[in-house]
Amino acid sequence: MKDSPYPKHPKVTCSRCGNCCSIPVVPITHKDLARIIKATGKPANKIVRFCPDSEMEYDDESGIWIKFKSGKRAMVLRKKKEKCMFLTKHYECTIYTARPQTCRTFPYSIYFKDGRDRIISEISLNKVLDCNAKRHPSIDIGAVVADVRRENREDREYHRLVEQWNKSGEKGTTADFLQYIKL
Repeated sequence: MKDSPYPKHPKVTCSRCGNCCSIPVVPITHKDLARIIKATGKPANKIVRFCPDSEMEYDDESGIWIKFKSGKRAMVLRKKKEKCMFLTKHYECTIYTARPQTCRTFPYSIYFKDGRDRIISEISLNKVLDCNAKRHPSIDIGAVVADVRRENREDREYHRLVEQWNKSGEKGTTADFLQYIKL
């Protein structure tokens, strides 16, 4: 058996319990939103909402907080009846191939030793919510690592856009912000 180039890690797969599609508020980036728009044909304002910090526990330096006239908000995936709007009653994702990066990497948390996402220090399960993932002997952790690296790149790019918006003094509306990010 070939040794894994990755640190020891849990081997799990989705149990389709729906917890991760209903409990958390899911911040998304401009790239996530563009993929979903392309896959669904829905306009941006029907996919996202802008939630206040009272709904999420992210620090002010996280890069997600957009300053508007009405206060700071984060761009998140819209829900329908307390579940992701793209989740079916059978807990299937209708935008699976276009789902946000954070959805692709959950329930894994991957930590890097360096600032360039090259050297992995730890792979563990995310403790944000009670995930009912089930053990799976042959998870493709390489694909998860690739998704985390992509997520980190997209997050950094989005956070730069948010920072530029916030520093510009624009402070317009959510529609102005969607136009600013070209969506």
